Amino acid sequence: MASRRLQDFFGDDFEDTLDSLKSAPGAFGNILVAAARQVRLIDLAAFALVLAGWLWLILGYGVADDRRAGLVLLALLPTALWLVAGIIGGLIFEIGGIGLRSLAYWEAYLLIGLFAVFGVISLRLALNPKDRNVYRGTPPTADA
Repeated sequence: MASRRLQDFFGDDFEDTLDSLKSAPGAFGNILVAAARQVRLIDLAAFALVLAGWLWLILGYGVADDRRAGLVLLALLPTALWLVAGIIGGLIFEIGGIGLRSLAYWEAYLLIGLFAVFGVISLRLALNPKDRNVYRGTPPTADA
């Protein structure tokens, strides 16, 4: 039962799946470099809020034994918003750039997860085409 689900998810050709996984580190490095070039002050401020939330959680919950649920939720709120922004940005990139049918492939969800890690950066780039340094060629024309 479980092996059938894995087979359906990864497809019929395990070698192609293995090749995709082997090429992932190079693609991941390219995405990291491209994202680092796009970082703006607003992105750093949003990430500082995420780090402040985690610091507040560590110091308040872990060190000072302040066990109020409201403070824990407030400390985790910036992280949740960061991840939601990244997931929305990833979905916009996947569906807008490749198409809705791309969600049928497992690689799309790896990319969406990667975009989720970049959070606000992903969402800002997905919503503002002026921030993207992407070459979009002209559509191919039919030969007459």
